[in-house]
Amino acid sequence: MIDHGIAGGQLRFLSKAETEKIHIATVNVLENVGVRAKSELILDIFAKGGAYVKDTTVKIPQHLLDDCVKRAPKKVSLHGRNPEYDMLLEDGRAYFGMGGTPTPLIRDLKTGEFRRPTKKDFVEATKLGDALPSMSFVMGLAGAFDVPYEVEYEHEWEVLFNYTEKPIVYPAPSAYIARNALEMGSAVVGGMAELRKRPIMCLYSEAASPLTIVKGNENIVEFARAGIPIVLGQVPLLGASGPGTIPGSLVISNAENLALITLSQLAGAGSPIIYGVDVDLIDPLTGRDAYGAPESVLSTSALNAQMAEYYGLPTFGVAGASDSKVPDAQAGAEAMMQSLMNALAGINLIHDCGYLAGGSAGSMEMAVICDEIIGNVQRILRRTEVNDDTLAVEIIKEVGPEGNFLGHKHTLKHIRNEVYLPRLFDRTSETVWMKTRKTAHELAREKAQRILKEHYPKPLANDVQVKLSEIVKTAEKEQTKIPERRSATNT
Repeated sequence: MIDHGIAGGQLRFLSKAETEKIHIATVNVLENVGVRAKSELILDIFAKGGAYVKDTTVKIPQHLLDDCVKRAPKKVSLHGRNPEYDMLLEDGRAYFGMGGTPTPLIRDLKTGEFRRPTKKDFVEATKLGDALPSMSFVMGLAGAFDVPYEVEYEHEWEVLFNYTEKPIVYPAPSAYIARNALEMGSAVVGGMAELRKRPIMCLYSEAASPLTIVKGNENIVEFARAGIPIVLGQVPLLGASGPGTIPGSLVISNAENLALITLSQLAGAGSPIIYGVDVDLIDPLTGRDAYGAPESVLSTSALNAQMAEYYGLPTFGVAGASDSKVPDAQAGAEAMMQSLMNALAGINLIHDCGYLAGGSAGSMEMAVICDEIIGNVQRILRRTEVNDDTLAVEIIKEVGPEGNFLGHKHTLKHIRNEVYLPRLFDRTSETVWMKTRKTAHELAREKAQRILKEHYPKPLANDVQVKLSEIVKTAEKEQTKIPERRSATNT
């Protein structure tokens, strides 16, 4: 049974005229400035599809752009290895996911120190995402940095297929890696035809800002030809790889999205693709990408949702990511701001839950805290139903002044559905709390440790596990042939 998510879409900041202006400005850029493509394959696809190609510059006429956007499906389904986790991306339905792309650091669950993550950490993070009830899909919260770097992503895809039954969204930053990931997914479900029917995986891909399609974006061609979903997340930096205004940088991000959508539809007409604009900024004091900045939250939520709505496409956004280095009050405030704004805007896939240090570090405690935040956000978005029964006028008359509703059967009928009971946050009395004095991040650490000890996703069949391992081993043989490159890995 497909999970239809929680209904968002109430938050709107742009007028219809403003979204139209952004679109017109974007068409102007794509027709007159164009994008640079660093791939002969991609240049050839654009040229044969009707774009104007000269040297490495691709200019996309409006009629081609319009045709390709129309070809892209307006609804996209993602499936879990377990059908219980199937979901449909449509109409502002919001789903949250743990993690994102591989983080160079992880916050050690025992010591709280930052360190270089390993494949074992990637396994544990994937298990955690599989167990957390508010996480609908799983990405990465670490990186497998103790394997040869040439095949890091093959190792990570192998872990994802083995340790979660939920839909997977993850990068495969080359055509070669993309083919390996697709071969793995096909092995898990029993063939490419079945994978197209029930895609348990979704490629995350992005071009380089500003306006540059790199060779690694050939992964889009592989997934589009296979008919497997692709998600975009274009992130120009305000005043750096994008203009110094949010609308100007939004035009850059929108142009990159539309160029990649055009590429996907020229490579495979009707291939499912998910739109994602984001305008981050370089903090003027530190020079770092400020994940928790309000400008970023604004762009990934309402502005993102409204532009995707303009094109009639599903959306990809951000929540649960903080610039704080620990799961503290700053992390909680930034995570709640992102989560609530993205959900209210109606973003379909909302990722990055569990990120700290501006995306440089994954934190399993923070992922658990985000899971609780999402529970609260989902309750807010569920709102409440107003009818004769819930207005309870007859019950109020029956109980009357100075009465008590606590034991009334009407209360017992409704209270469990009406009230969200926290799974982590503390509501105990002061005297009870004084016995332990545990903070939210300490409780989150204990919960994460308990999950890792007790939770085991349903394993893949032995022959499938062997097949995935063989794909990884073959990739290692093919990609790690140069001794000096192997010796330089994971230092």
